[in-house]
Amino acid sequence: MDPAIDAHMRAYGATDEELVEQAFRAILRRPPDDGARDRALTKLSDGTLSRATLWHELVTAEEFRRVCELDDAVTLGLAARGRGEPLTWLQAPPADERVIEVPWVLSRLRPSGRVLEVGYAFAEPAYLAALVRSGVELVGLDLAARDLGDVERLLADVRSIPLPDASVDQVLLVSTLEHVGADNAVYGLEAKAADGGAARHDALVELRRILRPGGNLLVTVPLGEPGDHGWFRQDDVVGWTSAFARAGFFEEQEAYELGDEGWRAVPAFAPEGVRYGERGPAASAVLCSVLSPGRLRRFLTPAGAAATLKRRTRPVRNRS
Repeated sequence: MDPAIDAHMRAYGATDEELVEQAFRAILRRPPDDGARDRALTKLSDGTLSRATLWHELVTAEEFRRVCELDDAVTLGLAARGRGEPLTWLQAPPADERVIEVPWVLSRLRPSGRVLEVGYAFAEPAYLAALVRSGVELVGLDLAARDLGDVERLLADVRSIPLPDASVDQVLLVSTLEHVGADNAVYGLEAKAADGGAARHDALVELRRILRPGGNLLVTVPLGEPGDHGWFRQDDVVGWTSAFARAGFFEEQEAYELGDEGWRAVPAFAPEGVRYGERGPAASAVLCSVLSPGRLRRFLTPAGAAATLKRRTRPVRNRS
């Protein structure tokens, strides 16, 4: 058969029901909701919607833009991980902070070993799927539960982790530490608010306990004018760095800020006027840190200074 005719025949190889299900899962990465399914099936049946136009509607929807942003972030991060290249000096288009956090964290994900993802139940599905297929021994920890297939999951508070000492190679906290000890009602949880500073300190100390020698924490947090927002706490560089140091961690870190042109690295970050939700849907700036227990900051040593210089002269990863 002529290849062009065969391609058109294959486009009608599935039933309308199968097509709608496949299209939503392939393009929007989710099953169709009942209303969208009923609408599509009705219009396909009465001839007012073609299969090609259904796909066009989905790929031009605003929701698909978000899918593309996260897919780009995951692809960039995993490719850099494969090269052994931790991403620095990222650039990204205007969006929420995940377009920076996800590639930054995934590029630093260990090639193997036991990795604890804290707060996984409310993480982006694209990010979680990348972790599941990354080849690490993934463990999810949260106060809520989410089905990750065969992945080990712990229903617990990060301040009291049911794991033995030195049992984890790496810990991931993507926009999670700022919520520890905060009011969790927004997530449908009943955990009561506590002293934010004490709560995050207890969490960091507990995470240090379960780290194996040579392990680290990858932490991203909202950055800007310090303030308690009820369901999370934002701090400036000094505040976050002090919290890390008090818990016995030393860090390598990068600050990113959202401006008119998108996300850019800001080595000399100024917190004044940087408020949550005023420049985009969420954080206006974010601090990304590699926390290592008991290790002097690299820039204080000659070898560390050279490593820092090399890191800062890497090419910008421009995704605008």
